[in-house]
Amino acid sequence: MMRRSFMWLMIFGIGLLAFAPVATSAETAWIDELSNSVSFYKATYPNSDWKPYQDKLTLVRQAVDRGDQRTVRMEMGKWFKMLRNRDYGIHDVAADELFNFAVMVTPVQEYGIMVPTQMPAIP
Repeated sequence: MMRRSFMWLMIFGIGLLAFAPVATSAETAWIDELSNSVSFYKATYPNSDWKPYQDKLTLVRQAVDRGDQRTVRMEMGKWFKMLRNRDYGIHDVAADELFNFAVMVTPVQEYGIMVPTQMPAIP
């Protein structure tokens, strides 16, 4: 009797793990799409420094995996701002195309991400 109760307790415990807040592939597919796009532009425009953009997406993926919506919101806001400002010497065309693509695939409303609308000033 005791052994059977223990078995049911184990099955119940394992069942609860299925509902733990772990990001599914569907929840992170948009990050994969952005990462793949950054890799594409990195190959197309090798003279630009894409590492900070990749690093920021790594932070975002980790935050999504933890269920940390605040960090996703903050880091993606910074990522969009980096793109808009063309930080780290990225090419203008790459910045614009990646920015527009990111706006389409990123769940900005779900996370409350602030997307900058103003273009940088042209000297």
